[in-house]
Amino acid sequence: MSKSRDGYVVHHFSHFELLCACAKILVESLQTKSANQWIVVLGLPQSAIGKLDEDHSCLGGVEYRFAWEGNAGLIKIVPSFEHDSVTDGFTRVLDLHLIGMGLVSATSRKWVATTTYKPTANKGKQADQGFLPPPRRPSAPGLPPGRPTLIIETGLSESLSQLRQDALWWLSNSSGAVRIVLVISISKRKDRVFIEIWQLAPPNSPRPLTRAYIQTLCQQSPNIPPLVQQQAASQQAYCAHEIEISANGVTGAPLTLPFVAVYDRPPAQGEGDIVLVEQDFLDVTSDLLCS
Repeated sequence: MSKSRDGYVVHHFSHFELLCACAKILVESLQTKSANQWIVVLGLPQSAIGKLDEDHSCLGGVEYRFAWEGNAGLIKIVPSFEHDSVTDGFTRVLDLHLIGMGLVSATSRKWVATTTYKPTANKGKQADQGFLPPPRRPSAPGLPPGRPTLIIETGLSESLSQLRQDALWWLSNSSGAVRIVLVISISKRKDRVFIEIWQLAPPNSPRPLTRAYIQTLCQQSPNIPPLVQQQAASQQAYCAHEIEISANGVTGAPLTLPFVAVYDRPPAQGEGDIVLVEQDFLDVTSDLLCS
């Protein structure tokens, strides 16, 4: 076991007992001084990839998210209950807004949790959560679903650089079918939560994106991401909104999530954009900031 230039633990796979021990050491270190929640695993055989992907008990009770390409994997350790609580809180707040629009049936609001998405045979990734609207559901039993429209990636604030890379992964590996990635980073002291909204710029945007042009996009209300596919080589992603939540209040609210981007269809009568206000963010983080 060693460390990479980014401070990630690097583990050369031989068998699961050693990988499990490595994960448990990392969990223990996260409870004290460490802020690294990542394990880079090299030399993974296909059988081990399959087990890490499908059997989330294989690390001896350590909760994690898994991504891989070729024979290299990246494991994100979930450091605390509060991280899951914040992610789950967002799903519940979004559900309440949709229910308020009349989308009451559970079939109208499908969250895919840590479902693995595989853009090619040799790579795949799990998010912390994803929203799959009815138009993206399988048209018949046994067929694969479409990509989620909204992805949530949660981690420590010290992991923000990697979380942003995760956001870009979802946008590029879905050809833009993932419309919005909600990046949630939580401070090690659990006293602040930072949220970034990542999405693609329109295909006709200037290259490269300028700060002034991004500001123009962010001032649009609602700021709807492109509803067309864009191949990875032509994409330009940017942070469309930032929010900070602490015991002192919320900076950056409200946040508007365009209905057409989340639900993959125009709003019907009684439906509209999802507007998250200050109280929504305080509700989402109540377990964290009150603990």
